[in-house]
Amino acid sequence: MARPKNAMKKLESRPFKKILLSLRARLRDDVSAMADLALGQGKTAGGSGSSPSNHMADKGTDQFEQEFTLSLVENDEETLQWIADALDRIELGAYGACEQCERRIPKQRLNVLPFTAYCVKCASEIQAG
Repeated sequence: MARPKNAMKKLESRPFKKILLSLRARLRDDVSAMADLALGQGKTAGGSGSSPSNHMADKGTDQFEQEFTLSLVENDEETLQWIADALDRIELGAYGACEQCERRIPKQRLNVLPFTAYCVKCASEIQAG
């Protein structure tokens, strides 16, 4: 992969790498905790002093909460993949250039979404289909 002409130099991308590494560590912890909770590993037997309910409404609520938590885990895992891809772009010297048009992604956008691979215009076009 050739280095796009509008990509950041490694020194310029260093602060973004720190942000991405910090975000990755935090999300990994969140994903682990949510997965444990959704799979019942975060509950301790008798921790609240009450026994589990056998009422159908309680079971339905528990099922909903489990599915919701697992969907959050899935979303965070997708974000973790985007972060990994951004870290790869930094190492390859391609960070900061839009993958579609190769224009420079503004630093303001990277400050908000440091893992983005697209400028605003291209991201809008991709989302529109």
